[in-house]
Amino acid sequence: MKIETVIVAAGKGARFSDFRPKQFCLLGGKLLLAWTIERFEECKLINNIILVVPPGMSKYAKETVISSSRYKKVKAIVEGGKERGDSVFEGLQKVDTSTDIVLVHDGVRPLISCHLIERVINQAKEYKAVVLGIPMRETVKETEEGNAVKKTLNRRRLYSIQTPQGFRKDLILKAYGEAKKEGRWASDDAGLVERLGEKVKVIPGEETNIKITTSLDLKFAEMLLGGRGG
Repeated sequence: MKIETVIVAAGKGARFSDFRPKQFCLLGGKLLLAWTIERFEECKLINNIILVVPPGMSKYAKETVISSSRYKKVKAIVEGGKERGDSVFEGLQKVDTSTDIVLVHDGVRPLISCHLIERVINQAKEYKAVVLGIPMRETVKETEEGNAVKKTLNRRRLYSIQTPQGFRKDLILKAYGEAKKEGRWASDDAGLVERLGEKVKVIPGEETNIKITTSLDLKFAEMLLGGRGG
């Protein structure tokens, strides 16, 4: 069974207090994006990696991130688009026709474990679409205009969703193809699959699989890496 990963690292990092996109900042003395690539490089079930970077930064990414010969699985570097959906769509165009399962992962989730990657893959073999989720611990309220509370949601049925998300290749290609025609993306990849009327399976994620969005997240990741011993 052939499995490929699209690592989406095309964001500009508007909420990050640095002159560089956050995926190109240092984490533990190494580029954040390099940590992410290495997680999938080391996972034996992954055949190929497709890296999606910001427009105009493919040369920079090649020279600074994957210049080392140790990244054998990165088969393509693609420049993304205006929105995340545009970027994922471009990455999916490089998926081999012989691929069975496609994973889509945020480039700024550098602490993903190989165990978790394999869990997504194994579940994707059984289900057509799989996402990682962490149960919500705090009370969540839906508000109306003016921040007036509309209702309190049942947190026992709510999850904070992570990546990688795993899909049968034909299904995710169809979902993105339809979304491209409509010109309407979703907040995550599974959202497009849901629009097709397909069921998406939620499996347990990991608390340490954090997304680096702010400089505080970066400090937290540094602390977690220290606990892992690098």
